[in-house]
Amino acid sequence: MDANREGRDGPPGDEPVLLVHGYGDTGHSPWWRTLADHFYDSGYTRDAVETLSLGWLPGTTVGSPERYARRIGRAVERLRDRHDSRVDVVAHSMGGLGVRWYVEREDGAPNVHDLVTLGTPHQGTALARAGSWTPGGRAMLPGSDFLRTLNGRRLPRAVNYTAVWSEDDEAVLPGHRARLPFTASNVRNVRVRGPGHIGLVTSHDVFDSYAETL
Repeated sequence: MDANREGRDGPPGDEPVLLVHGYGDTGHSPWWRTLADHFYDSGYTRDAVETLSLGWLPGTTVGSPERYARRIGRAVERLRDRHDSRVDVVAHSMGGLGVRWYVEREDGAPNVHDLVTLGTPHQGTALARAGSWTPGGRAMLPGSDFLRTLNGRRLPRAVNYTAVWSEDDEAVLPGHRARLPFTASNVRNVRVRGPGHIGLVTSHDVFDSYAETL
């Protein structure tokens, strides 16, 4: 967020926003329209908020975050070119891991200004064992090769990170595993109570907890 925006009209942030879903989900699920409406209500124009869908059918988007990172990157770069601006990304669940891979391992940092993750298992989740037959499930296992690689070096300073996690998240177990395991001036972990995994996307209170950082 630009500190000089205080007292000005318009949305909290100056950059367009890409919304990214997670494991087994699609951008066509109704909760993504709810989140987009939060952005519109706060002053964003409709052409400044884009929802990415990595598949059409729920339950089919179970590939590796590394694989999805390429498609996320293309969406970020299209939005960047259309608005001639860096992009803010709000990503849910495994979607946050795909965005991080693009930003941190595929040189996407110059294209992203703020990254907000909602219930993203940055440190894995015990529930991933139920999906360990899929590449995405294996990537989210605590201590997986994917997570060790992703968390094995410092985050780029050019990107501002906010990780929102819920004590009542029924998919990231325990909930604090959705914290970013880094201490830096550009990293912020936000704990909330009440919303479950999908509620992190739809809750207006959760939206308010990160909107002013954009």
